[in-house]
Amino acid sequence: MIKHISFDLWLTLIKSHPEFKEKRAEFLKQEFNPKSYSVREIMDIIQKTDKVCDRWNEISGKKIPTEWMYRRILLKLGIDQKLVSNSLLMKIKLHINNLFGNFQPIFLNVSTEPLLYSLKNEGYNLNISSNTGFIEGEIISSTLRNLNIARFFDFSVFSDETGVSKPSYGFFEKVFEQTGVEKGEVLHIGDNYKTDYKGALRYGFKALHIKNQQYTINDIKKHIQEND
Repeated sequence: MIKHISFDLWLTLIKSHPEFKEKRAEFLKQEFNPKSYSVREIMDIIQKTDKVCDRWNEISGKKIPTEWMYRRILLKLGIDQKLVSNSLLMKIKLHINNLFGNFQPIFLNVSTEPLLYSLKNEGYNLNISSNTGFIEGEIISSTLRNLNIARFFDFSVFSDETGVSKPSYGFFEKVFEQTGVEKGEVLHIGDNYKTDYKGALRYGFKALHIKNQQYTINDIKKHIQEND
């Protein structure tokens, strides 16, 4: 019987603001662009860096520091690495975090908030279980409060705060330690087949793979009824 539901975050509950990624690239174009890349080219560099780091995190089960990710981007942009200090990386991260705050994520679909309300109202305990990249857990937690959905979650597990990433056993162990129930009573929901679905099943949780971004509470209830 499912008692606790664990949610992935990105493309499961929320998605990036449509302007954020472009604004981030515009900032880097203006401040760190000796090769005169276009905004689109810089967005592509960021995306490729993100994918490489995600892949490494998934394979290793660890978490590449955000500062290292920004350092790699500056290298790709043509910045002399001798000029890249830790204080510069922190300034870049702070500026981009502020941009993220100004262009906050939006709900994946109109059912997101009602879905969480319904599950909480029916007595399920909920948590967020998310790998992080450029935007770290502390900033995400603030965003969830601003979106007025932090109130639904009993706790959150972010890879930058724990040092472990999905689909590793260690990540799901961090989740399980805080649930207070048996493994088979936890349902993990996410959009990534490898990290969310296969990773959760391998650990011993139940799992639901989100394939349709317009999913609703009915899809979750149907899955619980069919698998309890």
